[in-house]
Amino acid sequence: MQIPIKKTLDRIPGGMMVVPLFLGVLVNTFFPQFLEIGGFTTALFSPKASSTILACFMFLIGSQINFKLAPKAIKKGALLITGKFIVGAGIGIFVGLVFGPAGVLGLSPLAILAALTNCNGGLYASLASQYGDETDVGAYALLSIKDGPFFTLVALGASGLAQVPFMALVGVLVPIVIGMILGNLDSDMRSFLGSSKMLLIPFFSFPLGASMDLQTIVTAGGPGILLGVVAAITGIGAYVMLKLFKEESIIGLATGSTAGNAVATPAAVAAADPTLAVIATVATAQVAAACVVSAIICPFIVTTAFKLLRNHQEKKARLGQLASQTVTSEAEAA
Repeated sequence: MQIPIKKTLDRIPGGMMVVPLFLGVLVNTFFPQFLEIGGFTTALFSPKASSTILACFMFLIGSQINFKLAPKAIKKGALLITGKFIVGAGIGIFVGLVFGPAGVLGLSPLAILAALTNCNGGLYASLASQYGDETDVGAYALLSIKDGPFFTLVALGASGLAQVPFMALVGVLVPIVIGMILGNLDSDMRSFLGSSKMLLIPFFSFPLGASMDLQTIVTAGGPGILLGVVAAITGIGAYVMLKLFKEESIIGLATGSTAGNAVATPAAVAAADPTLAVIATVATAQVAAACVVSAIICPFIVTTAFKLLRNHQEKKARLGQLASQTVTSEAEAA
């Protein structure tokens, strides 16, 4: 008896990413000991595996980027960062100015800024590889600069206490650049490596999920879930920026998520400003919840928007074809 697993996953928006990720969350919640068996099992499924597998994915993605398209990828990355930051920081600063450090609805400005000024790079890369082109995926290289507490500190008015983690950015770029070089030197290698990139998506999705726990949602409560929902729609900023600069804009919505490493941001910010230490504890749980919730919602938003755009384009094409046929018929009748 054959079970249509692949077809089922294809019917779920972002299913190849979301389903393994959610399975990882469930395993870490109810069977964490499975991740500690050791050997190949731990090497493949534990949270530590996600970095290596994602690095391989970035190498394969890099191999598909033509050198001629690199400037466009950089441009898109800058637009994605700008749009995401404007919306995320705007919401956090507004809450801080109007409601003060305590925030509103149980969400402090610290939690809001930590969750909304970055995005899940793996999720973005997965969605970009499905719904975008090489330049959209290549934009991840620049988009990675949003990792860490830097933008949160900038938004809090404390940018002088932090520096852009330049070497961390270099570390992200190296696999992509090596892949680009190899793919541009040999078109056959580009084709070979390109045929493998989609295979890795579920393999880095599960470990990403295994770094999370359903208990974080319970701990964070309603505010954490609300933060995740808000994070999922912050991609509208990147969407608008791409639209303004005449680029394909749907993929901007793929920045509507919270990065896993954002969980550490409240503590990092509190280290720079000890007065935030008490708020940081609650903010950490809320940001962790936002990671899970936004990772589930964001693919649905992107897929729905993509389908609506495609249906609109098909309808427009049919109307154009019908109008052309009508003109032709009138001309023949005359």
